[in-house]
Amino acid sequence: ALLVSLGVLILTFGALSTAVLPLIMGASALLFFHGLMAYTGGSLSPVSRILTSLVGLALNIDYALFVVSRFREERRTGASLFTAWNTTLRHTGKTVLFSGLIMLVSLSALLIPNVSLSRHLMGHLILVILLTLFHALIILPLCLVYGDRFWHWPAFLNRWIEQKTEHSHRFWLAFSAHVVKHALPYFCLSLVAIAALAWPLQDFKIWSPVNAIAPRQSESVQAYTALQKDAWGGELLPIIVVYKHANVFSPEALAELYTIQQRLSKSPDVYRVQSLVGSEPLAVYQMLYNSLQTIGFFGAPDTLRQLVLPESPQQTLMYVFPRNTEDPAIHERIMNQLHEEKQQLKTGELFRGGIVARVNDFTYELYRQLPLMLTLIIGGVFILLGWHFKSVVLPIKAALINFVPILGSFGVLVLVFQYGWGQQLLHTAVNGAITNTVPLILFCLVFGLSMDYEVLMLSRMHEHYLEHKQVKPAIIEGLAQSGGLITSAVLILLGVFLPGCFSSSSQTQEICLGIVAAMAIDATLVRLFLVPSFMTLMGHWNWWPHHKTKTHTPQND
Repeated sequence: ALLVSLGVLILTFGALSTAVLPLIMGASALLFFHGLMAYTGGSLSPVSRILTSLVGLALNIDYALFVVSRFREERRTGASLFTAWNTTLRHTGKTVLFSGLIMLVSLSALLIPNVSLSRHLMGHLILVILLTLFHALIILPLCLVYGDRFWHWPAFLNRWIEQKTEHSHRFWLAFSAHVVKHALPYFCLSLVAIAALAWPLQDFKIWSPVNAIAPRQSESVQAYTALQKDAWGGELLPIIVVYKHANVFSPEALAELYTIQQRLSKSPDVYRVQSLVGSEPLAVYQMLYNSLQTIGFFGAPDTLRQLVLPESPQQTLMYVFPRNTEDPAIHERIMNQLHEEKQQLKTGELFRGGIVARVNDFTYELYRQLPLMLTLIIGGVFILLGWHFKSVVLPIKAALINFVPILGSFGVLVLVFQYGWGQQLLHTAVNGAITNTVPLILFCLVFGLSMDYEVLMLSRMHEHYLEHKQVKPAIIEGLAQSGGLITSAVLILLGVFLPGCFSSSSQTQEICLGIVAAMAIDATLVRLFLVPSFMTLMGHWNWWPHHKTKTHTPQND
C-alpha cells in the first residue's frame, strides 16, 4: 500500500520530497494513535487493528494530498509563502475540516447499537480521524512553510511533471466542458448505470457466520472440514435450548420435552437431539424419572448424577445438533422451528441459546436502530454541508448521491460472494450471503470516504460560483481543478485496500472489496458524470437560497 501510494504521489506532485510528506503524516498519526493506546492501556481487536491502520493511512494521505496540492498550486501562480499558506488553510483547510467532521458523523452512528465490538472499533476510528485532522491542519502546514525550499527535489523530475500537469489540466477542462454541454444524456446514462449496479441487491442477504470468519487455511477450519467429511461437523456448534418448568421430571414436563424432541429429530436439518428423553416411548422416561424421585436419587450428592442430570429440578438443557454448521439457512430453519415450539408450550418455557443464537441476537441489535442511525448520518451531513455551502439543495444532493457508490459496492458483493463471480481470481468463498457486520461498517466507511471527494469538488465549484455567479463555468472549472486530484486520491485508496481483497479471511475480503468497488464507482460514474450533469441541470437552484435571482442571464445559465 505504501509503495503504490508513493508512486501515485510522485506522479501527482512531481517531487520525491513532497511525495514523502503525506506518507510521513500517515505514519506519524498512526504512531501517535498506538502510543496513546499503549499509554492508556487500551487494547485493539484484530479487526480494529486492521481498519484503524488502513483508514488512518488512507485519510492521512488523502487530506495531505488535498492540502499540498492547493499549496503548490498557489505557489505556482506566484503567490507569496504567507499568501499561499493563508489561501490553502482558508479554502482547502476548511474543506478538510468539514470532510473530517462528516467522517466523524458517519462513523459515530455505529456507537448507537449496544454492541461492544462496534463501539470499540468506532472509538478507535474516531481517535484516528481526530489525529488525522491535527496532522493535516496543523503539522502539515507548518512543514510546508518552513521547508518550502525542499519541496521541489529533484528539480528535473519536478519540471517534467509540471509540464504533464499543464496537459492534464487542459484535458480536464475539455472533459468537463463536454460533460456539461451534454448534461442530459450523461445524467440519463448515469441513472441506467446506477440501476444496473443496484439490480443484484434484490438477492441481497446477510448471515451470521459462526465458523467461517477464520481463514480457510487455518488449523481450526481444517479440523472442522475433516470432521464435516465424517458427518461430525454439527457436533461442534449445537444449538443449546434451556427448558424451564416447576419440575422438569414431572410427567407433564417430560411429555413436552418428548414432543419437542420427536419433532426436531424428524427435521432433515437436524443430525440428532440430546436431552432428558430419547427415542424410547414416553412412558419409559416417565416411569424412570418417577422411580428415581421416589428413591431420593436427585438429592444425593453423587458425581455421576451431577454429570448426567440437571442440578436444579426447575430447568434442563437440550442440545440440537445441525447437519451442517456452514449453511446459514439450516440454522435459521432450526431457530424458527424452536420458536414455533416455544409458542405451543402450555406449562413450561423455552429459551434458545448457544453460539448461533448469540450471533443472531448480535445481528438483531446491530441493525435494530438502523432508521435512527441513517437519520443521524443524513441529518449530520445536511447540517454540516448546509453550514459550509450556505445552501439547502447541495447538502440534500450530496447525501442522496453518496448512496450510489454504497449501493454499487453492495451489488458487487452480491455478485462475488453470493453469485460466485471472480471466485477463481480472488479465491473467495461463496457463502450465499454477506457477513452480518460488513454492510453496516462498509456503509459508514464508504459514506465518509466518498463525502471527502464530494466536499472537495463542491468546494471548488462553490468557490468559482461565489466569485462569478455563473453555473456552467463554475462546474467546469471546479471539476477540472479537482478531477485529477480525486483520481490520484482514489488510486491511493485502491492501493491501500486492494491487497485486502486477496486476504484469506472472508470478512476482510468483503470489507476491502466493498471499499475498492465503492471508490472505483465514486471516482468514475459519480464524480465524472452524475454530479456535474445533475448540477448543470439544476442550474442556480444548486445554491438556493444563497443565489441571487437577479444574476440569472441566458449567458450565465
